[in-house]
Amino acid sequence: MVTSYEEKDLADIFLPVGQMLQVHKIGHVSDGKIVGERRISEEDWFFPLHFPSDPIFPGSLLIEGAGQVVAIWGWASGLRGKPRLMKVAAEFRSPVSPCDYLLTYVGTVKKRNNICMGRVEIKVGERFVAEVSVTLVVLDE
Repeated sequence: MVTSYEEKDLADIFLPVGQMLQVHKIGHVSDGKIVGERRISEEDWFFPLHFPSDPIFPGSLLIEGAGQVVAIWGWASGLRGKPRLMKVAAEFRSPVSPCDYLLTYVGTVKKRNNICMGRVEIKVGERFVAEVSVTLVVLDE
């Protein structure tokens, strides 16, 4: 399984839409691996709100992006249905600011039945931003 997805292709997958979609491109999906990207702009809706005098990318949205990457891997591996986060753990090392251009999600994922368990490293360039462990279940539609 080697696939890539552009943002328009992600619409076919059961994911959040609009501002809540945290993944703009999937560059690579294979057995147990996935690499995704999210463009960052000073115009992103959350920067003026979180925090106005020191804007940073919210950790909750980094976690959401990691969950979306694991859900996309599940879709690419044949799971169809509604992905639901069951368990997450996150470690943050470096804030993401409006001047950062691109987040990269690098995930390692395993599947058992309809459950996907992944570890997603989030980077800006070579800078390590966070690591998120995700367990999600894909419910029947």
